[in-house]
Formats: sequence, C-alpha cells, structure tokens
Amino acid sequence: MNAAIKKQIFDIVLKEALRDSMEKEFKKIDEMVIDEPYEFSSEFEKKMKKLINSIGRKDRIKKFKHIAVRTIVSAAAVFGVIFGGLLTQPEVYAAVQHVFRSVFDTHDKYEFVSDELTIDNFNNNIRLGYVPEGYYLSEGFYTTINVSLCYKNETDDITFEYGISNFISTSYDNDHNSYSSFYNNDIEYHYYESSDDDFTNKLIWYKDGYFFGIYAHLSKDELVKIAENLEK
Repeated sequence: MNAAIKKQIFDIVLKEALRDSMEKEFKKIDEMVIDEPYEFSSEFEKKMKKLINSIGRKDRIKKFKHIAVRTIVSAAAVFGVIFGGLLTQPEVYAAVQHVFRSVFDTHDKYEFVSDELTIDNFNNNIRLGYVPEGYYLSEGFYTTINVSLCYKNETDDITFEYGISNFISTSYDNDHNSYSSFYNNDIEYHYYESSDDDFTNKLIWYKDGYFFGIYAHLSKDELVKIAENLEK
C-alpha cells in the first residue's frame, strides 16, 4: 500500500471519528439539565458558534449555547490525546476545521468556514497567472464577497471562482464525476474527474480564508498547475 493511499485512508478514518464523537457529545447534551453554565468570553464563544453552526447544529446552539461550547472544548482535548496532537498539523487542521464535505445521492456539498476575511480585506483582483496557450480572460462577475472569471479559447472555457469562505456552501454533481482528494504544498485539493464530455473536471480548495474552484475540460495536472500559479 503506497503512502498516498495510506494518507487517504487516514483522512477518512479521522473525519469519520470526529463526526461520530461529535454526535455522541451532542447526544449527551440533550440529556443534560443546565443549571449554571460556565461563561466563556464573548469572542471565544462567537468563534465556536461559527464552527458548530457550520456543521448544521444551529438549533442545538440556541438551546445549549454555553454547555455546547464547553463540550466542544472537552471534545477537542480528547481528540488531541487520541490522535497524539495530529490536529495541530496544518493539513489535518485545514481539512477538519475549514472544509466540510457532505455526500448525497446526486451531489456533494461543501461548506467553508473561516473568519480570516471580511469585505474590508477581500482581494477581488486575484487572477490566473498561468492558462494553457490560446486562452484569454473573456468576462468576469464580481460581488463584495466572491469573483467568477471566464477564460476562453476558440472552442472551450475555463471558469475560475473564489470568494470569502466564511459560511459559503456550494454543491457539485457526483453522478458524472469520480472523486479524489490529495495534498500538495500543505493544501488539500478536492478533485472531480468527469466521466461525461458534457461535464467539466473540477478542482476545489481552501487557502487563507478563501475558497477556490477551477472548472474546465483539462487534465488534473493542468488544473493543479493553474491553481499553483495564481496572481494576487
């Protein structure tokens, strides 16, 4: 078994263990009687609420906003012991905290969580520093939180999009694509290879508070080369 496969297996086991442990913790919360919950600082509680909300627990937060935060802190301490501090490694931390992937029958849903960026420091001038020969920037769509750019040649397109990752969610068809993930320069990439010429290959990733996506009829290696040569 090669190193790449071992790493993929580890990622899957880690993520499933975290989800399973979180479910058990919240089940315990449901059975608790809250008398005098511990008070954390408002800034700490705000950040933890964002993380918990991102995995679909808004109802629990409203009901158990203090005890839930305490539970998450306890669970994080347990995870640190169980996995020998692996959550402090950049690639694992990014996969667990910033990007949540949910698999459904017809699509995969991604939820990106980070408070590193706001509309005040969002850079809407990021461009592709490398595109295959013959492509040129044709059009762009801009908002205060995301940008979508289209690069064209005579017959095809490359769509490049990015934005503030805080509470952004997006979905990708999984009926006509095969999925894989891999790490390159401490970044976790999610790759969808199309099995149908009507659908593009897709490369998705998170970095520095931004979510990124590139969609094109190009090979995996070419998409990675494009991703590695962004201009800011």
